[in-house]
Amino acid sequence: MKKKEMKKNIPYFVLGGIVIILLILSFAGIFDSGGDEETYTIGVVTSLSGNGANLGVPWVQGMQLAAKEINEEGGVNGKMINVVVEDDKFSPAETTKATQFLIATKNPDVLTTLFEVATEAMGPISANEKIPMLTTSFSREVLGINPYAFKINFDALYGCEQTVSYAKENNLYTKLGVLMSQVGYNQDCIKGVKKADSEVVEEWYTFGEKDFRTQLLKLREAGVDGIITVGIDFEYIAMFDQIAQMGYNTSFFCATASECIFNEGLKSAAREMEGEVYGIDFFNPNELPISDFANDYEVEYGEANGIVLTYSAIGYDQTYMLKDIFENCEPKDTECIYLGMKEYSGSGGEIIQANGFEDRVLGYNYDIYKFDNDSWVQE
Repeated sequence: MKKKEMKKNIPYFVLGGIVIILLILSFAGIFDSGGDEETYTIGVVTSLSGNGANLGVPWVQGMQLAAKEINEEGGVNGKMINVVVEDDKFSPAETTKATQFLIATKNPDVLTTLFEVATEAMGPISANEKIPMLTTSFSREVLGINPYAFKINFDALYGCEQTVSYAKENNLYTKLGVLMSQVGYNQDCIKGVKKADSEVVEEWYTFGEKDFRTQLLKLREAGVDGIITVGIDFEYIAMFDQIAQMGYNTSFFCATASECIFNEGLKSAAREMEGEVYGIDFFNPNELPISDFANDYEVEYGEANGIVLTYSAIGYDQTYMLKDIFENCEPKDTECIYLGMKEYSGSGGEIIQANGFEDRVLGYNYDIYKFDNDSWVQE
């Protein structure tokens, strides 16, 4: 039977299901050779389906794009970089299983994960196996329990301190308040906030809540005219809407700018607020979409913008950073790679201007942005 006839007789929903399964399998490393002694293996565990996939997929794609470029140029010391990925479905239990599976079957040179919940699950395994680990979580918490862990991406402790210092120096508020979920990165953020301004009014909520009217009312009654938080899109849009509905005139400080307002829904909600919105970032949210990287990413994976480009760029840069570190080590020499990460002083793929690791936290050059006329404007 001809292939054309076979396709004609297969229901379209079956074909669609096959395409989706093949996509997940390709991400999951089913077609990869894994941890042989002639390959540098990056073991990735993140969400490729369900919650978190909107960030996990582009982050992985950025790593794969970098690995493809590096390998096409001859690899590292003549050896290829292999990005092997497991889907944890945004479940800590699945993160644990996937990490253990990668170690048992792929012998990774380094482990990496994206979210705080996955970082908490992967951290003890990395420490026990003495395999270097890179996390993009905003929180430093894992560094206290895993000496082999390193942190990239926005740093809530330092970033929140810098945001409040700038706001205080420029008289952007008279009384500061926080509206934060009870998660690790916000625990780090409040520490940074208090370094810059110890007289802060605190309102906390359980992650996942979307009704902040009670907390906002308490902040307004306390005379707060500047609110800082670190959140994600569904939190920001609810806060913007409720602040506007209350007629609450307050400055709003968020992190990061590229994750705070990045689509039309968030822009529309921010427009309705009386007060100004400020964000901190180590990306320029206006330059990234017109960069060479954005063009290369779109050629490979299709048109993208906003938070998709942000996380793909983070994955891309961390892979080039690992390439620099691998150059001085043989595959599977995890002690050498660990020491190389501790001593790393470069900037990765140079999309993001980094300054190497200090206390296992990658340093960035941060800037403050103001949301004005539907775009972020550097202050």
